Amino acid sequence: VLVLASVALSGAMLLTVVTPARAVVYNDYVPPKLIKQGNSTHGIAGTGVVVVQVQVNADGSHKVIKVIRSSNSGDNSAAMDIAQSASYRVGTRGGKTTTAFYDYTLKFNGKSLAASTTGRGGSSGIDGMLRAGNYAGAKAAAQSAVLSNPANSTAQAQLGAAEYFMKDYAAAAAAFDKAAAIPKAYKIIASSAFSNAGASLAQSNPAQALAYAKKGVAVAPNGGSYFALGVAELGNKDAASAITDLKRSSALASADKKTDSNTRVQIDVELLQAYIANNDQADANATASEIKSLDPTSKAPARVLGNYYLSQGNTAAGAAKHDEAIKAFEQAAASGDPEVQVTAYTSVAFEMSKADKPDYAKVKAEADKALAINPNDAMANFAAGLGLTGEYAGSHDDGVKKQALVYLNKADDLAKTAGNAALQIQIESFMKNNLKQ
Repeated sequence: VLVLASVALSGAMLLTVVTPARAVVYNDYVPPKLIKQGNSTHGIAGTGVVVVQVQVNADGSHKVIKVIRSSNSGDNSAAMDIAQSASYRVGTRGGKTTTAFYDYTLKFNGKSLAASTTGRGGSSGIDGMLRAGNYAGAKAAAQSAVLSNPANSTAQAQLGAAEYFMKDYAAAAAAFDKAAAIPKAYKIIASSAFSNAGASLAQSNPAQALAYAKKGVAVAPNGGSYFALGVAELGNKDAASAITDLKRSSALASADKKTDSNTRVQIDVELLQAYIANNDQADANATASEIKSLDPTSKAPARVLGNYYLSQGNTAAGAAKHDEAIKAFEQAAASGDPEVQVTAYTSVAFEMSKADKPDYAKVKAEADKALAINPNDAMANFAAGLGLTGEYAGSHDDGVKKQALVYLNKADDLAKTAGNAALQIQIESFMKNNLKQ
């Protein structure tokens, strides 16, 4: 058996398990925004503030619905005329345009329109900036308001909304979390902020993710918040609870005719991982089939199943159960996902090299399978060099040694380029110990 550097080449340490990126919670919402102020042919009665509700449709059209409130009814006709002749950016939910309402605030000063919002100072000013899409301004104003009065729940909620629309979901959730009571107007945004933070933190901070996701459901129990809760529960290794909540999310999504296939696939991918983690192979297979029916091009089922077997193989390898590890890695390779296959074939090669009497030709053959998919994978090149080094040790054929060095030097260069100092040290130590390089 070859000398393998001072640090053991365990699969768990060297092999990266590729996991599907978790998307933002599928009901992520961005409201409509005023693009250009309108004009009016009606006379302005005098000073006053009028708030007009405008329905901005998904196709880009809009319609003035009503006056929500007015301090001078004589200005109402002018306000509605201005709102109707204005132009708006369409709101989106989950990246797709959606019909939504925009509250257009108009301030009249004497016989002229002073502004489309009521300024920066008070809560209404921050609301106006949020509606106009001035999220940085709203954030600054809300931070100032919170600094002056930390108990101001409305300002905390406005800060959370600004952070949410700037897509800093963790900061948004933290701001909403500090509000003693979330105002009704901000509940949907707060729920989405908590949910997005819960989903995004599921791997890096599972405990915080779960706390935020639970608050998302408490504020607004819907398909998106249950999805985030399931993701967070999965991050906390609670597969049974994850299955329950992801099934709730799936049922709500399926019942909504507006739900697209991408959203359903996103939910099913998480559900598939939960079933696998819960050792429920039958439901996992059924869910994988559903994903393929929704999106025949999806690589998610193969990726998830492949990662499951990679994890099983890494666990067995760490326990020195080499035959069991090889079997799991071979199952991972059979998943069909190219990225998983590169890792799986390379893992088989290294496990084979740990046998009492390794067959180095087979080690090289497994590495070749990985290199056929990705010739620039550092670990696969290392494995190929290891196999050839083993063959050289038995034959002392200088030609074989030269071939081994080609692969090992390439692996070393790739590790260096990637900034993987630990792998670079292992490769160089291997060459020094076995090839006197």
